Amino acid sequence: MVVEEIIIFGAVLGSVYALLALGYSLVYGVGGILNLAHGAYYLLATYAFYITWDELDRSMEGFFMGMLMAVIVGTIAGMLSYLLIIKPLFEHEIMGLIGTFALAFFIEQLVIVGYNPKTLSIRTIFNKSITLLGIKIQFHSFLIIILALITVTLVTIFINKSKLGTSIRAVSQDREAAMLMGINADRILMYTIMISGFLAGIASALYTPVYEVAPHIGWSVLTNAIAVVILGGMGSLPGSVIGAFILGYARIMTIYLIEGGSAFTSLIPMIVIVVILVVRPRGLFGKKEIY
Repeated sequence: MVVEEIIIFGAVLGSVYALLALGYSLVYGVGGILNLAHGAYYLLATYAFYITWDELDRSMEGFFMGMLMAVIVGTIAGMLSYLLIIKPLFEHEIMGLIGTFALAFFIEQLVIVGYNPKTLSIRTIFNKSITLLGIKIQFHSFLIIILALITVTLVTIFINKSKLGTSIRAVSQDREAAMLMGINADRILMYTIMISGFLAGIASALYTPVYEVAPHIGWSVLTNAIAVVILGGMGSLPGSVIGAFILGYARIMTIYLIEGGSAFTSLIPMIVIVVILVVRPRGLFGKKEIY
């Protein structure tokens, strides 16, 4: 029974990490930016979901409207962070890093002062359970896996097949050459950051109903996204997806197989970051020339 639970709940966590890491990896691949405000997109989307759901009397309508608001707010947050912080500081890498960190910290404090510093929880309205691999899980957990994998697949197809996706790949491979071909690299970077905010919003919309709402969650989201991207390889989309599931299963296995493991599971991302940077800095699928 333990093995089946690890398989299922590892897949749930890995699916959420895949959404978060995919957007983070895209932004790094296109702009070479370590966006420390990425977790703040998730944080804002989470509160957009919760406030909308709460204002609509915690109804079924409020639940789905909350999901929609989470995606919209995540996308807009990405666009505004680019226009206000990333674009003005793009030529100054360290200042851009500090700027996105300051933005993330500002958003966290804004939530604490403007709304509620306490940790809140949402009991999902999808309380029905289904039997999978012989164990009962909430239908919403199953929904997370399915919708996350569909989203990752559609984004991958979009990047590989659409006109905008072609431009994103061109800028990622050679920014100067893409600009010579008439591609507006600044606009492409903005669209890419909006996509990362969109994916963070979807991750929040899916995971918030089974997790928690708190001002500090943006940092754990950021840490996990960075760990996944470093593990899979900076800028590698397939690596990010594979790394997401490796990290998801590593955290779940820590909880189930180690006595008192729940107290140590938050250390897993930091261990992954340190070990991979020392042993294989380019990650599992990253290209050596990136460094």
